Amino acid sequence: MDPAAIVKLMLIGGIVLNVVSIGMRARPQDALHLIRNPALGARAMLAMFVVVPAFVLLLTTLLDLPRPVAAVLLVLSVAPMPPLISNKEMKAGGEASYAIGLQVLATAFSLLAVPVMLTVAGLVFGRQFPFESTAMISVLAMTVAIPMALGMALGAMLPKLLPTIATWASRIGWISLGIAAIVLLAARWGDIAGHIGGGTVLVTVVIIAFALLVGQFLGGPDEGNRSALAITCAARHPGVAISVATGLFPSDSAEIFGMAGLFVLTSALMAIPYLKWRKTAIEG
Repeated sequence: MDPAAIVKLMLIGGIVLNVVSIGMRARPQDALHLIRNPALGARAMLAMFVVVPAFVLLLTTLLDLPRPVAAVLLVLSVAPMPPLISNKEMKAGGEASYAIGLQVLATAFSLLAVPVMLTVAGLVFGRQFPFESTAMISVLAMTVAIPMALGMALGAMLPKLLPTIATWASRIGWISLGIAAIVLLAARWGDIAGHIGGGTVLVTVVIIAFALLVGQFLGGPDEGNRSALAITCAARHPGVAISVATGLFPSDSAEIFGMAGLFVLTSALMAIPYLKWRKTAIEG
C-alpha cells in the first residue's frame, strides 16, 4: 500500500476510534441537549455561525489576502468543530451533554452555514464560489456522524464492556492519530511555513482570539460551558475547510493545506493558556 494511503488510513482510523469512544460514553439524550434547551443552542449557533463568520468576512474583505487563504478562513469560520474537540470541551469544565449536543447541532447547522457563507463571499468578492455538498457531507459523515452513532449503539448493546472497549478504542485511536499527525506535519511543514510572514499568522491569531472571546461571552451562565463554547468557536474542522476550498481552487491545494494546518496549530497553541486561565478562574 502507498505510504500516503497508510498515513491517511491511520489518521481517519484514529479519529473514528476516538469518536466511537466518545459516543460510547454519551447518552442518546445528550445529542439533543441543545435542541431541548433552545436558549443555549441559539446562543451557541449565534456565536459559531453568525458573529465569528461576520468578523472573518470583514477581515478578508478589508485585507488583501490571497483568494485560497481567504477561502480557507471563510470556510473554517462556518465549519463545525473538529470531532475530537468534545474531550477538550469537557476538560475545560463543560458538561458532557453540552459538548455532545454542541457537536451534533453544529455539524447539522454547518451544512446550511457553508453554502450561505460562500454565497455572501461571492457577492463581496464579485465572483461565484460554487458549492458541492458531496465532499463536505462525506467528511462529516465519516469523521462525526457515523462513528458517533456507532459508539452510542455499542454503548447501549454492551454496557458491561463499555469502560474497557471505550478506553482501548481511545488509546489505540490517539496512538494512530498521533503518529499520522506527526508524519503529516513533517510532510506538510513546507506548506505551513510558507504562510509564516506577510501578516497571515497575525490575522489567524486575531481571528482565534476573537472567537475565544465570543464563545466566552455567549456561552451562557455556566462557567464550564462558556469555556467549552469558546474552545469550540476557535477550533474548526480542517477537513471541511480543505474539502470545500480545494474544490474552489483545485490548483492551490498546497497553499490550502498549509493555511488549514497553520490555523489548527495556532488554535491548539492558543488554547493552552486559555484553558489554564479558565481552570484557575473556575476552581478559584
